[in-house]
Amino acid sequence: MQRFFSPMMCLAGGMLIYAAAGSAGLWLMQVAHDVPAFWPANGLAVALILSVGIRRIGWLLGGVGLAGFALQTAVGGGTLGLWIVLADMIEITIIAIAAHRLRLWGSGLQSVPSVVTMIAIIAAGTVVNAAIAACAFVWFRQVPVVDSFFILWRLDATSALLILAPFFAIATPGRLGEVRQALRSREWARGLEYLALVAVILGAILFMRWTGLPMISFFTAPLLWCAIRFGPAPTAATASGFSLLVILLMIAGEWPTAYSNQPRAWQLQRLELSLSLNALPALLIAAAMTGLRKTARELKQSQERLHYALAGSGEGVWDWNIATGETYFSDSWYKILGYQRDEVEQCEGSWDLLRHPDDKIENRRRVGDHLEGRTPRYSIEQRFRHKNGEWIWVLDRGSVVERDADGRPLRAVGTLQDISRRRARQEELDRRAHHDSLTGLANRTSLSESFERWNAEKRGFSFVLIDLDDFKPINDRFGHQFGDHVLLAIADRIRACLGKGDIAARIGGDEFALLIHAPPADAELAARRLVERISESIGFADSLVTTGASIGIAAVSEGAPDFESAYRLADIALYDAKAAGGSVYRIADTLRPSDLRRREKAISALLVDAGENPADQPAGDGEDAADHRNGRETGNRRLLP
Repeated sequence: MQRFFSPMMCLAGGMLIYAAAGSAGLWLMQVAHDVPAFWPANGLAVALILSVGIRRIGWLLGGVGLAGFALQTAVGGGTLGLWIVLADMIEITIIAIAAHRLRLWGSGLQSVPSVVTMIAIIAAGTVVNAAIAACAFVWFRQVPVVDSFFILWRLDATSALLILAPFFAIATPGRLGEVRQALRSREWARGLEYLALVAVILGAILFMRWTGLPMISFFTAPLLWCAIRFGPAPTAATASGFSLLVILLMIAGEWPTAYSNQPRAWQLQRLELSLSLNALPALLIAAAMTGLRKTARELKQSQERLHYALAGSGEGVWDWNIATGETYFSDSWYKILGYQRDEVEQCEGSWDLLRHPDDKIENRRRVGDHLEGRTPRYSIEQRFRHKNGEWIWVLDRGSVVERDADGRPLRAVGTLQDISRRRARQEELDRRAHHDSLTGLANRTSLSESFERWNAEKRGFSFVLIDLDDFKPINDRFGHQFGDHVLLAIADRIRACLGKGDIAARIGGDEFALLIHAPPADAELAARRLVERISESIGFADSLVTTGASIGIAAVSEGAPDFESAYRLADIALYDAKAAGGSVYRIADTLRPSDLRRREKAISALLVDAGENPADQPAGDGEDAADHRNGRETGNRRLLP
């Protein structure tokens, strides 16, 4: 039942709309003394098809054809009338399908391309209609084709424009919701402004009719004001309404004209052309203004999103005009550095005034690399002076966003972010990764890295190993807290004995290692001072203890030996010092690897004979007095393989 009922409704709807609108058009032609004046049937049929759905176009056109045949039969149109109905159906089909395919239906005429599209498809459809009808008039009535073509085209085009322009502008999805929203927001002032505009137009029409002055150009200003203030829908409705009113007055003979001696068809053609020329620019301007407002809203929303995003991320924005040196700094940029806008000038030189001197060279290099196109973006972590006088770490990033025809940079945009806390965390993590947690000295990892770096630089230096004598009894007797205190005191004494640039590390429970930038002869002086200082008494609470230090020294020069070999040499020298009774130092001989291994085996054999187990590795990093509580023998030396 539904399949039958719906098509029949479309057929009947097409018949009723076309019959009613066609009857009105024929009546107006009769009033105008048989001059084609206004034909709303085709425009209303297009609006009906688009409203119902393009899939029902066949049934709707069927209704149009039946109604048109009935009208032409009623007026005695004969075969010519059938051709005119056929031409109308072709026009309706062209405009409806084109409007659907080009998505004009639902556009609201809110862009200039949509208005141009509407004009183009109306022109195309009405030209085809006028051409077919003109040929029919030539064939059946011998009317000159040019005369009939322009009269029919003017009739069809003007009528279609007056009907379809407000239809396309108003009939959009969500239009009723917009109206309800406007009513809820109580925009009475805007509504009153529009009513005042309509009153001005109606008053002008009455004034022109009363005075006999047909000044169509007067309506240009009100329509432009309507376009600017209210948009496409009110503009299209207003233009069509007052144009139709003026045409009806002309048909009724109530509109003044300066060409009363001309035929009525000529007068109507001139009037409708003038009205169209007034309406079309207003529609284009309304569409352009709507597009500008939409772009402005989108830009505002984008700026707000960017503002919120930057506010949430804590980043400041800078915009640098490279050609002039003028620079814009955002409020958040100033806030990061603690300044007010009037305290830092917005120019290129402000960066250099705030930047740390040690960071200027690297920053200049990175900026130059990016400006010359060698890097895709500019990014650097550097220090800026805060208003409170402190240096804060910032992440400065940006990129060139505009270049001239020759590729020269013109403009760059970027952000500034305070990373002081992140840098502090990184530095703390790095310190923990490279320093002993108890004494603050370097650990084995840091020592190895420094050794390799010095070796790569071909420096001449001494690798020194220190092992405390009789430390385990102190730790066992007084406890780990006292033991930690002793280690801290010895670490301070080691620091005091080193020169600037030398490196001290704790690599085991009571084992230390040094890199002394000096040959063995000078390292001997440092070793002698170390033995003396470490042997001094250490007090804690009511107790006083004394420990000693056995020291082994290995010379490193010209990149040799490597870390493991130097460690073995110093380790052997250290055991020589232990064998000599402790609290002395020894300098390692430069031995071949085979001799070194034989000597290590001999020392290991001695340790076994003494009832001690030689370990495979030196004591681990961060080993402290707690190791001794757990029974670990850190007082004895251990050998590397």
